[in-house]
Order: sequence, then structure tokens, then C-alpha cells
Amino acid sequence: MGESAPAPRRGRPPIPLERIVEAALEIVAEEGAGALSLRHLARRLSSSTSTLYRHVENRSALLGLVVDALLAEALPADRRTDLPWDEECRDIAERLFATLIGHRGAAALLAETVPTGPHALAIREHQLAVLTGAGVPLPDAARAVATLAHTVLGFAMQAAVPADQQPAPSALAGVDEGRFPLTREIAAELPIPIEEEFAFGLDLILEGLRRQVEGVTAPSAP
Repeated sequence: MGESAPAPRRGRPPIPLERIVEAALEIVAEEGAGALSLRHLARRLSSSTSTLYRHVENRSALLGLVVDALLAEALPADRRTDLPWDEECRDIAERLFATLIGHRGAAALLAETVPTGPHALAIREHQLAVLTGAGVPLPDAARAVATLAHTVLGFAMQAAVPADQQPAPSALAGVDEGRFPLTREIAAELPIPIEEEFAFGLDLILEGLRRQVEGVTAPSAP
């Protein structure tokens, strides 16, 4: 009898999506968003790029997958949604900010792509519904959603800057008091912690939206 044919080699086992996202965020946290590639990710997972192609076809698709997972973490489907419109906007922004600063470097991923995953679209639709339901015209609601998102993203990216690269507390302490008296007076309190700056900026945006809503809903003069 002849020798039996060797059994066909099996391909590498599939990798759970959760592990792909986790490994991608590990790379971003350790090396920055620019280091994330399918090849690098495959090495991190002790796998191959062909195995990853079962889930994502390119780096852009990988970014979309990771970003949508972050949004799902920040805004789970079972969270409260019965808040007043302004507190709902605050809740979304604060949750997203906390998630992004909790994953070092992750904010830079959002800067590279327009989120179009299922969670991203659901969140955008919900925000638009909340704002238009309060009386904000749809075009203004779309701008408000974008402004809130960019505010979160900008502060989260600043928070990701390593401590040794942050502005020195004494950076403004030596300015000419005669020419810049107010700057010199406030210099000892700068820089303001990024979380405080974010909260202050968020308050300003929401106050502006409240005034618009109040103007839209106020009864017209007889």
C-alpha cells in the first residue's frame, strides 16, 4: 500500500474582534497612532496579515473598527437616555472624553477618520434628535454635534501629550510685567489642568446652545 497523503494544513485560527481591537489600542498607547498597521498588528497577535484580512481589508477599515469599539465603550446601548437635552449633550461629551484619555493615543485615531461605524452613526443620530427635539434647527444641530466632537477630540489629544512634553508651569512667569500685566498676574495659575479646561469649554458651548434654544422657544411679542 502506498503512503497516505498528508493531511491538508489548516489556516491560522480566526482572531476574535475584541482581541484585534485590544492589540491595536496597545500599539497606539505604546508607540502612537502612526505605528498602527496591519503588519505590525499581525506581529503583535503572533498571526498573519492574511488572517486579519478576514476582518479588515486595510488600515482604514481597521481604524473604523477600533474607533467604533471605543464609541461603544464610551456610550453603551444600555446607558440612561432620559436626561434633559443639555445634560444629555454633556453626558455624551464627558463619557467620550473619559474613554479617550483612558486609552492613550486613541484620540489621534479619530482625527484620521470620519466615524461611520454602527455605534458612531447611532450616536450622531441620537445627538441630532436630542438637539432638534429641543428646538435647534437641524443645520445648527449638525454644527453643534461637530463642535462638541471636535472639542472632545482636541482636549483629549492635548491630554495625551506626555508629561515631559507639557508646557512648563513657569513658562509665562518671566514675561514683562509692564507690557503684559494681566498675563503676569495670572501666570502662577497656568497651565490650567486639562480636565478643568475641558469642563469650562463644554460649559461655554452648552450655554450658547441654551440661549439659542431659549430664543427659539420663547413666545413672540404681541
